[in-house]
Amino acid sequence: MARQKTYRTLCAGLVAAAILAGCARPPVPPATPVVVAPEPAAPAAAVPPPAPVAPALSREELMAQYVDKVRRLIRSRMVYKGKQGNPEVLIEVSLQPDMRIKTVKVVKASGNKAFDQAVKRAIEKAGSYPALPEGLDFSIFMTHKIKYRLHDLL
Repeated sequence: MARQKTYRTLCAGLVAAAILAGCARPPVPPATPVVVAPEPAAPAAAVPPPAPVAPALSREELMAQYVDKVRRLIRSRMVYKGKQGNPEVLIEVSLQPDMRIKTVKVVKASGNKAFDQAVKRAIEKAGSYPALPEGLDFSIFMTHKIKYRLHDLL
């Protein structure tokens, strides 16, 4: 009888093992990696390079550029035929707040009256100065003096 019990226990164990084996999943072979091709990138929109930023000018550099601009303005309106020597005249100019020329007078003559008058007329003909750049104060130019030479380099 003990033998029969052992036999039954053994059979029950084998049946249970068979049932469990039937329920178990078969081993899965290692998965092969799936390579997905990347989607083609949309063409990049043309992005312009950043505009170069000019370094900030000092007050002295602003002043020099502005005075040069005024000299060029005067020279563009100058009518003078003489070419001898390099006469120099000192002119005083008064401006209105909107940069229109109010008065022009010769402070120190060059010794060449025709040249002095040509410079004075050129300034008057200009009518007004260019707008002041940001960073320069009108009070500097309200009444100022310009030294003007016939053969100044531009």
